Amino acid sequence: MGGALAGACLWGKAHGEDKTPPLRIPLGTPASKVARLHSPHVVRGPTLQARHLREMLAQTLEMLTGKSSTAEAWVEILDHGQVVGLKFNRSGQAALGTSPALAEALIESLLEAGWAPHDIICIEAPPSVEAYYCTKRADPGYDREVTDFGSGSDRLATVLNQVDALINIPFLKAHNIAGFTSCLKNLSYGLIKHPARFHANGCHPFIADICALPAIRGKLKLCLVDALRMVFDRGPEPQSDTVFPAGTLIAGFDPVALDAAGLIFVNELRAGKGLAPLNKLPIGSGGMPYLARAHRLGLGIALPQGLQLIEKSL
Repeated sequence: MGGALAGACLWGKAHGEDKTPPLRIPLGTPASKVARLHSPHVVRGPTLQARHLREMLAQTLEMLTGKSSTAEAWVEILDHGQVVGLKFNRSGQAALGTSPALAEALIESLLEAGWAPHDIICIEAPPSVEAYYCTKRADPGYDREVTDFGSGSDRLATVLNQVDALINIPFLKAHNIAGFTSCLKNLSYGLIKHPARFHANGCHPFIADICALPAIRGKLKLCLVDALRMVFDRGPEPQSDTVFPAGTLIAGFDPVALDAAGLIFVNELRAGKGLAPLNKLPIGSGGMPYLARAHRLGLGIALPQGLQLIEKSL
């Protein structure tokens, strides 16, 4: 990811973002790789096929890194000895029912690659998973000091002080305020004390500004989007008629690119169901302003022409 201008623009300036020139990709910027793997076999009604999911995870990591084994892929992504935080999303977790199996697959993959349980911290993962694998316990609570992120301030989760690396594991969701959420919102609102304070104006510019903090962006090593079941309408809370068994994992290093690709994916599904798109991709004025803001801050690439999509089906 490129260099951030963390918190450089204040709230008033951000409000004028619709008057700024269209988004552009700086010359020489490499395409952001997005690996998307789909299987029609992994979701079986209310259950997931655990063995099949482990194979999906292995192949997704190998697609993303170009390595021939999962262990090599993890060494490409992380350093041995790093304390790794696995950041899940608690909201809607029980209804979607995919986090326990994916957490187990991730932890087992890391253990097989040489990481120890005490080097893994589960953040918002199902408690049963943490207990079973004896992973390191996350420190509860939030920093005493308030952190300024430009358009606001709040206390950051204490667990950020424990981890050297973050693996972000969000859902794909339609969102009744932000329009659509995945990687960036899970990284930002899931790691501050008062997320409800920052939902005005479609969560803009707060999502991007929080993600630009060094304590978050400097530790992010991988995004693995859980699109095994996704909320395609009237989110963020899952409802029986708005959850689709997509059977998909999406991985990349660029959270902005993964949000842009995820938005395309959700809108493709919505089009097939006769629904209007959630929003346009950010191309300067209009359309997902928090994504446009993240692009301008150098957090990643939000333009489709800047994505390198690698797709595979099992």
